[in-house]
Amino acid sequence: MTSTRPAPYLISEWHDPETGARGWFVIDRLVGGMCSGGIRMRAGVTVDEVTDLARTMSHKMAVLDIPYGGAKSGIDFDSASPLAPAVLRGFIEAIRPFIAERYATGADLGTREDDIIAACQLVGLTHPLQAGFKTEGGAGLNRVQQALALTSEGIPITELIAGYGVAECTVEAAGVLGLPLQGATVALQGFGNVGGAAARYLDREGVRLIAVADIEGAILDDNGLDVRHLLSIRDRFGRIDRSRLPASARQAPEPAWLEQSVDILIPAAIGNAIRSDNQGSIRCRLLVEAANNPVTRDAETELERRGTTVLPDFVANAAAAFLFCGLLEKRLEPTLESIFGVTSRQLRTITRELLDRARRERVTDRRAAEEIAEHRLRERQT
Repeated sequence: MTSTRPAPYLISEWHDPETGARGWFVIDRLVGGMCSGGIRMRAGVTVDEVTDLARTMSHKMAVLDIPYGGAKSGIDFDSASPLAPAVLRGFIEAIRPFIAERYATGADLGTREDDIIAACQLVGLTHPLQAGFKTEGGAGLNRVQQALALTSEGIPITELIAGYGVAECTVEAAGVLGLPLQGATVALQGFGNVGGAAARYLDREGVRLIAVADIEGAILDDNGLDVRHLLSIRDRFGRIDRSRLPASARQAPEPAWLEQSVDILIPAAIGNAIRSDNQGSIRCRLLVEAANNPVTRDAETELERRGTTVLPDFVANAAAAFLFCGLLEKRLEPTLESIFGVTSRQLRTITRELLDRARRERVTDRRAAEEIAEHRLRERQT
């Protein structure tokens, strides 16, 4: 952890008298007058959670070399409620001036990109990324729309890019550690867009998936699960159809995914999945944080003390943010070659840089990444 934590630039609270919903819009800091971060909706979200996520977004923007500060929005309301679209629209209307001029936003936990776009248009905005291409007008919007319409192997780029980034960070970290990927074993929590895509790309590197957990529990196979088959029998929520599993696969309670001795562990589902009370079960060489805040700080510290390399979330899961902001900043062109190639180079470079720094300065991997991010932020703000 860094010793200096600047106070957020702005914390704004919103109330909806009709539903009782509350929401917070937090700008951690502005860089060049801009900030970026998604809008999440879930019952129980707090201002502290949103503030922490906004700060993480500042670090994510910095390690991606995107000249924006971090921000985040959180709405304390059940995203499954039939009133959720109206609540989302009311919140967006409240922060409309920021989306128009300073805040590039999009989907997060509990929200969908299409719903946010629709809500923005209903309150008179062009697009949730409007602030990022306001100087280009229609040309910028056209570039973003072209890119987001791309597919790879018949799958939308938006469903692949986050997991692709996780896989690229994993491959680079394994190289730094001297961990051969051919035959390396991995345990994975979450088989939705992020976890499923990460498994897809790591499978092509010869990594063997021996444990995967979804909402119904864990699926194990010491000889390796067939990733292509698992992808073909999951639903859109990442739930795997147990009736179509091969005979070699066995089922177990969800915590079993943490208890396998593996080379690589990837939590790609929920926050605080790994805590002080369950980290003792983990036996892995590399842990890649594909979800937001999947490992508590005390568990992270203990894992690194035991010799596990922990790649922090704001690096490992940064590819989706890079897709949107990279398009706004013209770092990416609306082609598969540009998106995959530039994203790979950016994430592999920062992964190697933070791991080298951590070992050189004898600090944790997270502290090394945060120091790099804070240094870049200071440079941009001077």
